Amino acid sequence: MNKTRYTPVFNRKKKLNTLGKALIQIECYLNGKNKYFSTQIYVEPIYWNNKNRTIKTDYPNAIKLNKQIAETIRNLENFELDKINAGKPFNLGMLTDFFKGESVNSFTEFMEIEIEKMNLTESTKKNHRTTLARLKEFKKVIYFEDITFELLNDFDIFLRKIEITFKDAPSKKLMQNTIWKYFKNMKTYVNLAINKDLMNVQQYPFRKFKVKQQDSNKVFLTPEEIDQMQDLVLTGDNIKLQYIKDLFMYSVYTGLRFSDVLSMQKRELVAIGGNTWLIKKMEKTDESVRIPIYTIFNGKPIEIINKYNRFNSIFCFEQITNQYANRTLKILAGLAGINKKITFHTARHTTATYLLYKGVSLTTVQKVLGHKKIATTQIYGHIMDNTIEKELIAVNF
Repeated sequence: MNKTRYTPVFNRKKKLNTLGKALIQIECYLNGKNKYFSTQIYVEPIYWNNKNRTIKTDYPNAIKLNKQIAETIRNLENFELDKINAGKPFNLGMLTDFFKGESVNSFTEFMEIEIEKMNLTESTKKNHRTTLARLKEFKKVIYFEDITFELLNDFDIFLRKIEITFKDAPSKKLMQNTIWKYFKNMKTYVNLAINKDLMNVQQYPFRKFKVKQQDSNKVFLTPEEIDQMQDLVLTGDNIKLQYIKDLFMYSVYTGLRFSDVLSMQKRELVAIGGNTWLIKKMEKTDESVRIPIYTIFNGKPIEIINKYNRFNSIFCFEQITNQYANRTLKILAGLAGINKKITFHTARHTTATYLLYKGVSLTTVQKVLGHKKIATTQIYGHIMDNTIEKELIAVNF
């Protein structure tokens, strides 16, 4: 096994700072690759001994500074030696975290740190934490070198044996798409570890290991059911459900997710040519959508925004939880005579299928929904094919 060579280098970038000094770095060289790390020590060129790679003794505090550089190199060598003695692989990427004081020994520890560091929505972080929890249930500590085809296969078997228990319902096994999502999340951090040189790209196990995503039966409202929900008049105690109904219909009209509806700000409503557009960066994907909401459903989205205009807030709508919205929607569906298990996300599925039903092109629907890939939008095309087929079969020709 080759050992890393650690060498002090001076003024590598051939550039002096405003004080006429240049930086001393540590060059770390292993297997044809190198990394450079700052010592935070700057000296004038005349005080650097290039032959000995030390600061000349006539420089103030030279002895102390040279000791500091030597100690840094000794710490790096000890860090590398500890890894090797523990039977763990070593690569230059590990030194980056060592310098930050964030040295990680295992993939599970790495994943735990990176989940909190990554720029993700809280709901996505929660999803990734669940994946990590399942990994730790399977094996408490997973080292980088453990991540092989065999480990992924064993984890897959482990997941398929899990049974979720419910208080008032029979237990059930994990859904195929839940298992697929666990591996999708895990793959994100395996890729990140490779990019950070914590794993060898040749070790990448997802070339061979595949888990299929199952086509889910997306629940959506038909045009008739949209009218049923839209025309539902709430009276008596049910008047308190009006706000959820309006939010849901706003989502049907615009295709926005629950998180995007609630995070919508007044400044995202932009006048273009005298008409109102919604220009918004989506919470989940960071992709922007540009929707001419004045054209949709005869301007009904604008009516809902105006109805709940809050003068003392930058947001268009008052905050509620997704769980509360979904509980209320079950009641609303029953009142509207809709015999489907709908959730707030049903609204987004409804937008896609309705627009395609009305003849709007796939590319336009893709832009309205903010899908990165046209393939995601095409799923709704297949749904509409099934709907059209069922309707034609039902016709008595």
